[in-house]
Amino acid sequence: MARGQPNSHLAALLGEARWSAAELARAVNGLGAAQDLPLRYDRTSVAHWLAGSRPRPPVPTLVAAAFSRRSGRLVTAEETGLAQHGPSADEPVLPHQSQRDDVLDRLAALCRADTDPARRAPLAGSAYDLAAVPTWRGAHPARPTPGRPPALVPRATAADLRRTQWMVLVFAELMERHGGAHARTAAAAYVADDIGGLLTAPAPPALRRELFTGAGQLTHLLARMSMDAGHQGLAQHYFTASLGIAREAGDRRLYAITLRAMSLQALHLGFVQHARHLADAAVETAGPRADPSTRAFLLSQRGLSHAHARHRHEAVRDLTTAETQHDRATSPAGPFTSYPHPGLDYQRGRTLLAPGEPVQALRALDTAAGARADDRHRSGALTRARLAETLLALGRLEESCVHWHVFLDHYPSLRSATADRALRRLRTSLRGFRHQPHAADVLRRARSLTPRPRQQAR
Repeated sequence: MARGQPNSHLAALLGEARWSAAELARAVNGLGAAQDLPLRYDRTSVAHWLAGSRPRPPVPTLVAAAFSRRSGRLVTAEETGLAQHGPSADEPVLPHQSQRDDVLDRLAALCRADTDPARRAPLAGSAYDLAAVPTWRGAHPARPTPGRPPALVPRATAADLRRTQWMVLVFAELMERHGGAHARTAAAAYVADDIGGLLTAPAPPALRRELFTGAGQLTHLLARMSMDAGHQGLAQHYFTASLGIAREAGDRRLYAITLRAMSLQALHLGFVQHARHLADAAVETAGPRADPSTRAFLLSQRGLSHAHARHRHEAVRDLTTAETQHDRATSPAGPFTSYPHPGLDYQRGRTLLAPGEPVQALRALDTAAGARADDRHRSGALTRARLAETLLALGRLEESCVHWHVFLDHYPSLRSATADRALRRLRTSLRGFRHQPHAADVLRRARSLTPRPRQQAR
């Protein structure tokens, strides 16, 4: 469709959705708000789009997502007639736009853009794209980079692998203690500079596969950090890169765990059916022979997605199986090897909350909160916030305020858009109780804490 001509594609989609221009604008604004992208479109804006104007990225992606959610089928930005054609100064260079097929090239391009202040802003502001569910199509073994004389390139060693595995622990710990926006670009720089060079070095096949697994785990953590920092489109691209590296490594387990994280992201953004499909793919990819800890981890997310889809029987079945599998787990502790019991309790609480069972959920959340270590500020804060909100919904204001105080104890240690949203919910939910002494104390503390601007996150 040429610029300036009426957008028949958008008009047809509006007719299919049975939406007015104002309803589409509200849906797009809502999707933007869920991704920390403040938008103020109205029916006049949509009228301009119908007349042939094209909004800047990431709006076409959000419009496509709105129609996808409404229709129950995948709608692409191109189908809306709003997508820009050719290069745009407002559109970030993302890995799927690269003309190169090599997963390492795509990851390097993404990390370099992320660590470049001039290119980071549009990348961080990119929108989540409701794409097809990735599926495991068999291993694609990691290959040495051709054309480089092995004699001139240092070989990768077991010491390189140990260092990579150590850095996985370091960045996982940093996120858990201080949130995803803390040291996020440092992680991107490490992947771009240290890991990128290491993966092109000559190495025996077994060592090479393990190095790729370590790189995939670091990229997965970068995706989760980006998600927690509020950069949903960027997180999705890192998740996609992690899938590609897991496939290069022949690591079904990492591939499945990454699909599980992608399901959690889709659920957070309100794409319930997409979240369920991703969770299904994660369980199927791992297969019935996966270790019990992994099975528990994957099934707990599928149970949560079933609960949000109002499939109560399936949710209970998956949650029960996850708990049985967790009891059998003997995996060593680690961010990609074990599933901490407080995490399973927290997931149980969320699964029970979705169909409206707050009393039962309360017990699981209380157990999870009591088992969180004091220095695990992110999980501690988010568990306390969920517990406080559940108690308030049950009319137990005083108890709710006790947990909000603990949330506020954790909050100053965090750089996390997820925690920032919880702080805003605190202020909104207690505003009606501001004359009650317990709520007034919490609100007084909350007013002294201001969420940091997202663009300052590192």
